[in-house]
Amino acid sequence: MLQIAALVIATGLVARAPSPPAVEPPMWVFFADKQVSATELEAALSRQERELEPRALRRRMRVRGDRGVDVRDLPPADAYVQSVAATGARVRMSSRWLNAVSVEADAGQRSAIAGLPFVARLQPVARTRRNDHRSTLADEARTTAAFGVAEVQLEMLNVPAMRECGLTGAGVVVGVQDSGFALGHQAFAGLNVLAARDFVQGDDVVADEPGDDEGQDRHGTIVLSLLAGDDGEQFSGVAPGVSVLLAKTERIGEEMPYEEDLYVAGLEWLEGMGADMFTASLGYYEWYTWEQLDGKTAVVSQAAAVALANGLIMFTANGNEGPEPGTLIAPADVDGIIALGATNLDGVIADFSSRGPTFDGRTKPDLLAPGKDVWVAQPGTVGEYQQANGTSLATPLAAGVGALLLEAYPDLTPTKMLELLRATAANPDAPDNEGGWGMIDGLAAAGLYCTCTDGDGDGHFAVGCGGDDCDDGDATSHPGATEVCDGRDNDCDAATPADEADGDGDGVRLCAGDCDDADPARWPGAAEVGDCIDNDCDGEVEPACAPTTGASGTGGDSESGESGEPPTTGTSTTSKMDPESTGEASDSGSSATGETGCGCATNDGRTSAWLLLALAALPRRRTRSRSPRGE
Repeated sequence: MLQIAALVIATGLVARAPSPPAVEPPMWVFFADKQVSATELEAALSRQERELEPRALRRRMRVRGDRGVDVRDLPPADAYVQSVAATGARVRMSSRWLNAVSVEADAGQRSAIAGLPFVARLQPVARTRRNDHRSTLADEARTTAAFGVAEVQLEMLNVPAMRECGLTGAGVVVGVQDSGFALGHQAFAGLNVLAARDFVQGDDVVADEPGDDEGQDRHGTIVLSLLAGDDGEQFSGVAPGVSVLLAKTERIGEEMPYEEDLYVAGLEWLEGMGADMFTASLGYYEWYTWEQLDGKTAVVSQAAAVALANGLIMFTANGNEGPEPGTLIAPADVDGIIALGATNLDGVIADFSSRGPTFDGRTKPDLLAPGKDVWVAQPGTVGEYQQANGTSLATPLAAGVGALLLEAYPDLTPTKMLELLRATAANPDAPDNEGGWGMIDGLAAAGLYCTCTDGDGDGHFAVGCGGDDCDDGDATSHPGATEVCDGRDNDCDAATPADEADGDGDGVRLCAGDCDDADPARWPGAAEVGDCIDNDCDGEVEPACAPTTGASGTGGDSESGESGEPPTTGTSTTSKMDPESTGEASDSGSSATGETGCGCATNDGRTSAWLLLALAALPRRRTRSRSPRGE
């Protein structure tokens, strides 16, 4: 059953009327496989990559750590769908993630479908019941200078303090799914709607239109106003700077509407369109028993689990079925979805707020937000406001806080968002199934963003006010940064890599190619000065100083000692033999006639001792061998 907030003064919820019996409810048809071979899979996945909005693909890749698409993104096999339709059944919706279609079929058609070899199982589409949308204006609207009638409900979440530090939700895309949206109210004058889709009538009109029951768009309009409305000093939602994607998926007036399949279709569309977050004040509990509220059984819960795995942060209502335990609704039972209970404006948990636990024993709701006597934009008017009740209202208020936090910390994942909100809520150490981890505290969750400084805009805050940025004036220095060759501790681990030293003060670090950090005359680009040292660090000795095979000069044979000097290791003389006639190569750089080829010897043929030492310290080149033929 779909559960949405009844709009009443603070006298409680409207009693629920019994649902009319359904004779032939629509059915889910689940297929056994996607009928795609291993050789076809890569091409199919590539097509799906192109269909996704780049923003959605980037989110998936960041959170999942893979290419962002897999077999779940492929549509059900067309041959399977056509075979189902061939039984005479009418196909309503198709789900990629569930590998299923919903159909309208009589008993004979259902039997034929169940007999198809590729059909895994059939399951009824969860149904909703007609909801009473009575609304009553409050006698008097309390106003304040800053946020109008919404001041108290925003203060309970510490939203005004978040707004004071510059957070509005700018840059965040929120997918909102509900019964419809009328955008004529002045609170929506500045709203940025990126796209809208009506899954009820199959068009892009999300306000009431011919074929809709009158007032179908009321509930969604109220929800949207709490998330993103802005009417100056008259009223404000939590995050008026967000951009929104709107999905109309719920009927309100039919005696036996079935919207679970539309919910799944809308969720898949919003996720693929690039939403960063999702909020829906909708849920199902009729047809599902408490034993099936384990986060894995309900179809909407299965779809929500896939969306969460794709990195979509999700907020949902815990339900208005309290105060008994185990009265939550799907998909609030999913592990990782952020389910909201409701309080009045004094912080007291509302009786109608559904309680946990889930069937498998997990605590629900996760958090609390105002949901009784909450001020909202009055549908059907241009500038009026009224009070209303329901966890449907707590949900967009909480989602708005989530949008402000995502603006502050864009890398938040569904898991990290839930952990952050739980850890900073009013009851972090002793959660229970009445109110979960307690009332949301947006300012505490925003933490250093609103109480510290980020002078260099690198997303890390200065150490001086409790942050971890060791240099808040340098955007390349923060925890997790890559070390670059600049002599700084870029990753803030209190250590500068040894190769970033500049010991000789020549302005060139070892990591930048300084081959001798003790000699300021040696660095890449330095001038060679004729000292037979590799000054420019190119690995090459000055050509005139290359090691030779014989002693330089015209003096006597070094081996005979005729020069008057004893033989010196490491010196050589110029060969008196023609290298071509012997097959040997001359490495001296001198001519074959014995002429001195470089300044490596004194005028009397003697080699200076300091030069010999310098040459001996140079790396030796590998002599290239030649074949006997000199090739």
